[in-house]
Amino acid sequence: MGLTEDDRRRAFQRWVAPGRRYLYLTGYAAVMPRWRQRWFQWRLRTDGRRAPAEDLALLLDGDWRERLTAVWLIAAGQRADLRPVIERGLLGDEPSGLRWSYLPALASLGTKDDAQILVTYLERALTLPPDAPSQCQPRALDTLIYLDEQLGTNHAEQFLGPDGPWERWSESAVEPPDWDGDLDSIRADVAFAAGRDPSAE
Repeated sequence: MGLTEDDRRRAFQRWVAPGRRYLYLTGYAAVMPRWRQRWFQWRLRTDGRRAPAEDLALLLDGDWRERLTAVWLIAAGQRADLRPVIERGLLGDEPSGLRWSYLPALASLGTKDDAQILVTYLERALTLPPDAPSQCQPRALDTLIYLDEQLGTNHAEQFLGPDGPWERWSESAVEPPDWDGDLDSIRADVAFAAGRDPSAE
């Protein structure tokens, strides 16, 4: 028997609603007093490890509150078993919500498999116009650069050379990305998911 709307409501009440967790994950948690932030991170990591995969998959297919919470539970709980669901969300023709929302999970899982998902996404996404809906080319490339730093790889180079895919795509972009600022933000996200102080990264 398939999962029902009652299952979705139950998952929301169990993993998203307590303490209005989703609201803090919009950014408030990053600026909490450190003592309170540690407690929030501990709860997030504990729930991320014990939440059933079926619940997290349901939430990823839900509204922005559910998807945001599920991504952070996956990141904090190191839920590599949910990687295929994240991959489908990022690479699918009709993602649930904005594709950038999946990126903290890939950055936090941090393996060559996560880098390859980003490579596959960018190979296609950098052929699309900059105003194509629900895309996240700059943030995805930043995340790939971050993973290259962590893994000692050079996947991003294939997109960054002269007259390469990034240069051609970005010529018509509205504004250039803030590479250093974006990379700092990704490092802070990964630190937060791991239970460290994001302001120290």
